[in-house]
Amino acid sequence: MVVAEFYDRNRPLPRHQLIFNAIGDADLSANALAAAQSLVALSDARVLNPPPAVLATGRADNAQRLSQLPGVIAPATVTLPRDLLSSSEAESALVRHNLKFPLLLRTPGFHTGRHFVKVDRAAALAEAVAALPGAELTAIQYLDSRGADGKVRKYRVMLIDGRLYPLHLAISSDWKIHYFTAEMADRAEHRAEDAEFLENMPAVLGPRAMNALETIQTVLGLDYAGIDFGLSSSGDLLLFEANATMVVNPPEPDQRWAYRRPAVERIFNAIRNMLLNKAAR
Repeated sequence: MVVAEFYDRNRPLPRHQLIFNAIGDADLSANALAAAQSLVALSDARVLNPPPAVLATGRADNAQRLSQLPGVIAPATVTLPRDLLSSSEAESALVRHNLKFPLLLRTPGFHTGRHFVKVDRAAALAEAVAALPGAELTAIQYLDSRGADGKVRKYRVMLIDGRLYPLHLAISSDWKIHYFTAEMADRAEHRAEDAEFLENMPAVLGPRAMNALETIQTVLGLDYAGIDFGLSSSGDLLLFEANATMVVNPPEPDQRWAYRRPAVERIFNAIRNMLLNKAAR
């Protein structure tokens, strides 16, 4: 393992058959990705998740380029100075970037819902900005992924070596949805819906969203990545994020999650095979 920012460029790299770039957050780690690119230039080995491809997956960059794809609805996204969002010019600045309320506000570089809030109206903006750390904040148009039952649904699909692998469907009453906080453990009907997604992803998502996933995978150009998304009533993919930061956690040792284990094992096997095949090449 090499920490790119601190590696002495005058030293030869350790012997290797393959380079896997594990720096995944473009918004947080631009300097690290630049350092990784200079290290990659010292090697003629195969590179998985090339640093330039990862660098292009910042939230605002993704929203702009992926919104052009058929079947994809990507939210207007912009990172602005805190001082601007705290000023009397905040609302007009948001309008200039095609943002309207409700919107989401987050500090760049954080995950699992940390420093991430929903702002329903302009009068609540100043208080939301004051509660978040950072000199810059990212504003994201809110995409409503509620189904007919009023529940929010968030799908996660992993992109491994050019193929799509379903990981989970999280269902919740709350807009800020993660699998570990969703209404899954105590809702058998939600787990049944999750199981159907894992076993029959194309039928659950429909052709428009499946085509969108495949096109996003091609545009990203990453060997390992994930996509979090919802579905619109017309079958479009509502993009939440698509990048190399996605984690695949094994299910807990509880019988309720037995149905999830084959899907996770398929992903682990795909990663192992990718590493072995690329290294052999």
